[in-house]
Amino acid sequence: MGLTVRTDSRRRRTRLVVAALGVASILPVMQSVSRAGAVDRGTRIASMVARLTPAEKLALVQAEMTPAQGGGPMIVTLPGVPRVGLPALRMALGDGPGLPSPLALMATWDTDLARRAGLAHAHAVRAAGRAIVPMGGVGPVPTGRTRDGEDPLLSGRVMGGAASGLLAGHVLPLFGGKGVAGPGATRADRLLGLYLAMEQARGAGILCRTAIADAHPAATWTGGGRSAMDGISGMIAELADREVAGDGMARQPFLLATLAAGVDLEGSPATDTLFAVVLRQAVSGGAVQPATLDRMIAHILLPLDQAGVIDRPPPFGALGTVQPPHDPLAEEELAEGAVLLRNENDVLPLATTGGATADGPVLIVGAGAAHDAARALVEALGRTGQAARLAADSPGGGHSPADVARADRIVVFSEGPQDDRLIAAIAGSGGHVVVVLLSDDPDRPMPWLDLVDGVVQAWSWRGGGEAALAALLTGQRDFAGRLPATFTGGQVPAQVSLSGYKAFDRAHVAPLFPFGYGLSVRARFSYSDLRVTRDGTRLVVSFGVTNSGSGAGRDVPQVYLDLPAGVGDAPKRLVGWRVVQLEPGQAARLSLGIDAHLLGQWHPATLEWVVPAGDYALSLGAHSANLVRQAMVHLPELHVPGALPDSESE
Repeated sequence: MGLTVRTDSRRRRTRLVVAALGVASILPVMQSVSRAGAVDRGTRIASMVARLTPAEKLALVQAEMTPAQGGGPMIVTLPGVPRVGLPALRMALGDGPGLPSPLALMATWDTDLARRAGLAHAHAVRAAGRAIVPMGGVGPVPTGRTRDGEDPLLSGRVMGGAASGLLAGHVLPLFGGKGVAGPGATRADRLLGLYLAMEQARGAGILCRTAIADAHPAATWTGGGRSAMDGISGMIAELADREVAGDGMARQPFLLATLAAGVDLEGSPATDTLFAVVLRQAVSGGAVQPATLDRMIAHILLPLDQAGVIDRPPPFGALGTVQPPHDPLAEEELAEGAVLLRNENDVLPLATTGGATADGPVLIVGAGAAHDAARALVEALGRTGQAARLAADSPGGGHSPADVARADRIVVFSEGPQDDRLIAAIAGSGGHVVVVLLSDDPDRPMPWLDLVDGVVQAWSWRGGGEAALAALLTGQRDFAGRLPATFTGGQVPAQVSLSGYKAFDRAHVAPLFPFGYGLSVRARFSYSDLRVTRDGTRLVVSFGVTNSGSGAGRDVPQVYLDLPAGVGDAPKRLVGWRVVQLEPGQAARLSLGIDAHLLGQWHPATLEWVVPAGDYALSLGAHSANLVRQAMVHLPELHVPGALPDSESE
């Protein structure tokens, strides 16, 4: 389904179109899917479309948008036609607490947990009267590493898992968000992440982006070529233009370009929109054939039907507030997604300092909005048997609370750079300091890093995970999260076409903390015997992993591919990983399959992935900057149709 969101600009003679996009249903039109009662989905939708009147068809391609009131979200309603069994369905733009932060979820590297998180959120969304929910992590237009991460395989697999959970709970995921459209905005790696996510979601979903652009043909957004999404049903480039003033005939070229780009649904709070006025005139005048309108409606209805929201719509009463997923899921997300970045002087676990039992309670400092998180942690630590107390309020101006000078161990919650002076002041008190970061900013500078003993990345957690954080800090559970984005410290190499770990690799610069990085307190993992074999158009990689540490731990061994010289724009790319839990002294042999789509380059002219002939190196390690095992494989030139496997091979 394609969605274009438009807003009125009364200060100009022309209207500024804020397009959200073409949202394209990635479900093949009239895909045959068996249903109870032996009625195939395509036949059912075709029958529903045939029963609609021309006026009903034109109404169905226009989403109703209710402007935000009283600080609430804007509500988008897909109109229904009750007489043919089609309910009205709603979603909220800019709603309250929703899915966990995309980066926090990606930091678990756990697709099963992501699916369960999506299912839990689906229950909350439906209870609040919504049938469609926006989600981050992947989409047609970049929204920044804070929302997207930086690797298409990780983003696609994890957020695709969350999408499959939403679908299992009869909620349709909307992929995309606010971004700036323009040449190069839809890059090959971004399409790959979206492609993988849609495959995890079995093709059901909506693509949406919000962008402001001058009047250009939609195809300029993708260089005029077809994308990897065409391998499923066609990646739809949308028109996000400033419309031409005038009557329907003057605006008709923009309408035809929009339809050619695949836009199926337009949303607007105005009444004289492209679909409301110009499409109606074009259909009645013969410029747009009725069959085109029928296909648009089929594109809209098919993913809705696949999500089950046509037969099982949420209650269409007063919209409630979406509540965040309930414990124990929030605890598990934080337990698996919190990343230990630094642990000097064995400051963690908190129960010991320098190997000896520490006296005195741990002091917990939380400034501003982090105060509630600090209070919750004090209570959670108390339940573990670890004495802790909340620090007195800071006097401000970067000065530390008065009781810091008397504390041996201090945990400081920080939401951003505004806390840098406070952290430095506390670190100068002589105590052992652990900083817990409560933000999703991978580019945050840490000028105090060498002054503190420990750093924990807890993402945008604000509550509901305090028991998990207490267990991690006291050593009752080991840290297991791995960074889903390079932590740059604010220093980013100037690489025009690359970002994240690929940019650092190309520039031969070491980041503050590399992609995939994460420490354990007691577990120590090592890797051995990396082997790679070819199985048709895919590779099978196997290796050994051993925990030689003193405690049980969860590891995420990662496999990267080095392309032959002259192929691709980055030295290496992530092509697979496994998640494994090992007891002290335990070893395991793991394997994973690497599909050829992850090895090659997309060729839009032939709608296939092409793997150039050459020698490929596969490297295994704990993160992108610590690859300790390597194996070589020679591949002939391979051509693979534009389709991806349903899920990662085990």
